[in-house]
Amino acid sequence: MHAATRRARLKLRMHAVAPPFPWAEGVDYSQAVVAGPLVFVAGQGPFEEDGRIVATDFAEQLRRTYRNLERVLAEADASLGDVAQMTVYLVEESHYAIFKTVRREFFEAPFPASTVVRAGLLFEGMLVEIDAIAVRGGRFAL
Repeated sequence: MHAATRRARLKLRMHAVAPPFPWAEGVDYSQAVVAGPLVFVAGQGPFEEDGRIVATDFAEQLRRTYRNLERVLAEADASLGDVAQMTVYLVEESHYAIFKTVRREFFEAPFPASTVVRAGLLFEGMLVEIDAIAVRGGRFAL
C-alpha cells in the first residue's frame, strides 16, 4: 500500500475535551484528547472545584481523583467502564493496599490494564495522580 494512502486510511480526527473544572482553564494542556474511539486522559488528581487538594487522607484523595477522572471521561462521552489502561502514581508505597481496596469501589473485574508507580508529585500534599486511556463503548464483555 502506498504511504499516502495508508496515512489517509489511518487519519483520525482529534479534538480536546472541554475541561469540567473551573481551575483547568488556566493550564496549558488538555484534560483529555479524543481520537476516534480513544480517549486519552491527562493525569487527574484530588482537586476540588477551586483547584485545592481535597484532603490529606489518601483514601479520600483517591476517591476524589477517580471522581475527577469520571467527570473528564463524561465530557468525552465515555465512562470508567470504558477505561482500558491506567497509570497510577503514588507518593507512598505504603498506600498500595488502600489503593487496591478503593479501586474496587469504582471498578470490578476484569480491571483495566494498570501500572502503579511510586513518584514525587508536583503539588504539595498531593498523594495520587491517575492518567488513563479509554475506548468509548468498549466496555468489557462479562
